[in-house]
Amino acid sequence: MSDGVSGDPGSEIASRCAVERILHRAKCTGRTLAQTLLECIEEAHAAILAMQQRGRMSATVVALFIDPRHDVAQWAHPGDSRLYRFARGTLIEQTRDHSVRQQLLDAGLPGDGVNPAWLHMAPGMRGQIAPAISPPRVLENGDVFLLCTDGLWQSVAEDALEDRLRVVHTVDDWAVLIEHEAMRRSGNTPHADNYSALAVWAGSPQNVTLARVRARQAR
Repeated sequence: MSDGVSGDPGSEIASRCAVERILHRAKCTGRTLAQTLLECIEEAHAAILAMQQRGRMSATVVALFIDPRHDVAQWAHPGDSRLYRFARGTLIEQTRDHSVRQQLLDAGLPGDGVNPAWLHMAPGMRGQIAPAISPPRVLENGDVFLLCTDGLWQSVAEDALEDRLRVVHTVDDWAVLIEHEAMRRSGNTPHADNYSALAVWAGSPQNVTLARVRARQAR
């Protein structure tokens, strides 16, 4: 998933280019998941830089690769598009934004008033790119992944994502509820950011996530 960095005139071109190059590289490599993720993002970065004569452009990326043969998942991202991982209906992991605000918070400094959209790394930005790559994670029955751009995570709180996950039977239903929540919270806000989101649910959630919810309700 890719999202053009706002303010860059070629942001839409950059995001489309990133997705195309990542999909192309993913089909051509026979390396490990981590090496594949790195190569995909480096190729997207190089391709966007090569188009800079059309104007300044950059894009965030978050990529999830799943190896169904070994039940392993791994992900990578540069920028502030996020990945959330849920297990048994509870958020257990999420990516950390490559933003100036997050850098301040990591250093123990206040980030209030700092625009969360100010990024220090994204494909297409000048300089080296060092995407964050997760360790391999063993997939468990009922694991859920949500990939989304900043237009979504800035408008929908994490507890709302959890609450709605615990009452659905499919990721499509979950996506609809998340969209309704995003629209409710943004309301008629002028110039509200658009967003993209993709959800993946591993295994049989009815036997894991929903079973846990029913057990709670029975107490």
